[in-house]
Amino acid sequence: MDSPGHTNAISAAHPEHIACAAKSPWSTYASEPPAGQLRIASPATLAFARTMFASVATTLPGTMMSSGGDEVNLPCWEEDAETMADLARRDITIADALNEFVQTVQGVIKDHGKTPFIKSDMVLTHNVPVANDTVVVVWQTSEDAASVAARGLRLIHQPSNYFYLDCGAGEWIGNDVLGNSWCDPFKTWQRAYSFDPYANLTAEQHSLVLGGQMPLWSEQSSPENLDPIVWPRLAAGAEVFWTGATLPDGSSRFNVNVTSSTQALARLNELRYRLVDRGINAIALQPKWCVLRPGECDLDS
Repeated sequence: MDSPGHTNAISAAHPEHIACAAKSPWSTYASEPPAGQLRIASPATLAFARTMFASVATTLPGTMMSSGGDEVNLPCWEEDAETMADLARRDITIADALNEFVQTVQGVIKDHGKTPFIKSDMVLTHNVPVANDTVVVVWQTSEDAASVAARGLRLIHQPSNYFYLDCGAGEWIGNDVLGNSWCDPFKTWQRAYSFDPYANLTAEQHSLVLGGQMPLWSEQSSPENLDPIVWPRLAAGAEVFWTGATLPDGSSRFNVNVTSSTQALARLNELRYRLVDRGINAIALQPKWCVLRPGECDLDS
């Protein structure tokens, strides 16, 4: 569950808990429309958040749960009369209220026997202190992993510069005629496969890396185009975290410009045809002539 940002939907039922609900211009108050964030300084909103997270934690059986934390917008709160009044009445700052909110919802998650996850923004941008049992999702850039690990926190790799499946599809903003997606370029399977989960980490920090995710945000995806966006690129990311740095033959996976990527492509091509046989519309990675002749379509060095 994302919080306290990206929560405008709550305003339909509980407008008293949402600041800057659908406020215009949206680009001033949110990363994308509609604007809306939980009123983190309100004791009533804190109580509402406790109930909401407890309900979901009780309903879902998983052992892990995220409290979100990405892309909060300060002007949304700074221009919200109710939030500013609560801050003044309680003699606290936005940073204090944000810290209290995060500790509150993460405490609910832990009270229900689950491991709390949080987006890296909260830790690196807003400097919210989190407990050592918190798992941080590193999403903005792969370079942030070192900063998270330096704090002794476990992490999940989800960097937009390697793993975001929606990158490179153009802009969803209608009047931005020359715009590209914010995370251009398109993330090829080769780009995902080249990712090193331990880059810029010390040997002692390797154990902090729990794994990785390749997310697909749905501004420009739907059931109609889901399969070709995801498959077989997702399998390249999966191999990164299942295989690690060393391939079964003992060679390095990071020698991507020579043999390892050619070997991986053969596996991905095989998987792609199996997926298609099962009714999954996985996109082709090569012409069939090349698929039948692994390595023969590589460029000579």
